[in-house]
Parts: sequence; C-alpha cells; structure tokens
Amino acid sequence: MPEEDGPAGAGPVVPVALARQQAVDRLLALDARGELATGHVRLVADAVGVSLRTVWRWLAAARAEGRTGARQRERFMVTPQLHARLVLWCGNAAAVHRELLAEARAADDDAGEAVSVAVPSLAALHRAIRRDLNPGQRAALTGGEQARRRHDVHLRWPRQWRNACWEGDHKHVPVEVDLHGELVCPWVTWFIDCATNAVTGAAITPHTPSWDAILAALRTAISRDEPDGPYGPIGSLPALVRIDRGKDFLSRTVASALGALAIPVHDLPAYSPHLRVQYATLCLACHRSMG
Repeated sequence: MPEEDGPAGAGPVVPVALARQQAVDRLLALDARGELATGHVRLVADAVGVSLRTVWRWLAAARAEGRTGARQRERFMVTPQLHARLVLWCGNAAAVHRELLAEARAADDDAGEAVSVAVPSLAALHRAIRRDLNPGQRAALTGGEQARRRHDVHLRWPRQWRNACWEGDHKHVPVEVDLHGELVCPWVTWFIDCATNAVTGAAITPHTPSWDAILAALRTAISRDEPDGPYGPIGSLPALVRIDRGKDFLSRTVASALGALAIPVHDLPAYSPHLRVQYATLCLACHRSMG
C-alpha cells in the first residue's frame, strides 16, 4: 500500500458535513448539464462513507428546499436576559431552570392553554452556558469581577505590600447635584493603594479639579493622626506614586508637596498595545528601585 494511503478501515478524510456540501454542489452542476449518472452518485457515496440512498436523499433535499447541507436546528441560546438571571443566582443553573419552569407553569395556568415558549431541559441549559459564555464570564458568575479578571489577557503586576505604590486620578461623576440652585456634576480626585485597591484619600469638587483638589485628597490619604476621625485608618506615606499622564498631578505645587516627603512620582507613558511590555518593565523597575 502506498504511504499516502490511510490505514485499512479508516474513515473519510473530509468531514461528512463539508463533503456533503461539496458533493451536492458538484452533482447539481452535473444534473443541470444533463450529465448526472448513477455512477457519479455511487462514487460520492463510497468516498464520503454513506449509502447510495443517502446521497440520492441529499440531492432530493437540494432540489426541493435549495439547501446543500443538513437542516439547521434551532438551538437554545443564552440571551442577555438569561445571563442577567444567572448573575442574580450566582451561576446556579438549576435555580434559574426552576425559575423558568415556575414562570412557564404560571403562564400556563393564567392562559389556560399550552405555553408558547418552551422551557429547555437543565442539560440543554448547561450546554448553552458552556457554549455561549466564555471562561471569564462563567467564572464571574460564581467568583465576581476578580475571578473574571484571572481570565483576561493582560500583564499581571507583582504582588506588593500596602503603601508600596499609589495611583492618583480624577473621575467625573455623571450625577447632577444641587449647588446653590445650580445643577453640576462633581469630580472626584482620589489616591488608590495598588496592593489592596483601597481608596486612601479622596476629594470632591464641583468643578474641574486642579492641584487644590489633589492636595486635599493627598492630605486625607497621608494624615492618620486620628484613626477614629475623618482620615483613618488606611493611609500613611507611600513609597511611590504613579500618575497616568495627569499634568495637574505633575504640577510644581504637587511635586513640591510630595518631594518634601521624599515621595517620588513616576509619569506613565500613554497606552499603546505594542508598549505593554515596556510599560510593565518600567513599573517593575520602579518597584525594584524603591526596594
């Protein structure tokens, strides 16, 4: 036997579904020219590994329904509404299935007739969850946002201690508040501890923040004179402050305040996909230099 031939008893090289589409197209073209013969059909049946009657049935379906492949069956899918139910039940598919059955029975009792929307089986619901939700979404159902992030394609920072590094930024809150009879959207200026994700200090301003809001947030983050007062207990002095291109954070006033406490400030480069490795290398070097 030649080397390129497969072992005895091996199945067809081309999958049946793909071979059916290619073969039916070819047979229909031969039929349109009046050249189709039983020998062509038998050749396709032997090559695909099906019976002669099956290939004739494929041709009949193509002539009657205009399809060259298998009939597509409607399958149950995870809709946004069903996904929201799974979130509320923390990924408990059995509880969601019981809820769907209860709603179907209630609708059946109210209408006095069969329910128009069929409830899938629990096995079908499990298959739809595995098929339609990616691993990160499935992990988020039971473990929350932190579990989902473990499946993200991103660079992980080395584990640090508390106050090893802070990050400062502004956030425009899309909520209107009444300020002396005028509706304004406040701004929040905060410092976050990178190791614990805790907000060490914050300041709220009714206008676009500047260095005054930064100094106010910095004071609440550093001051720990009264642990039971308005500033404790998270805070103290960081070993490093990272800024994401915020020029107001890099002003001379803020630099003087942090420099007086011997706190270095690192301005991170702008985000760019091809700079992710350099970005992580820079931040890792910052940590090591302060170690």
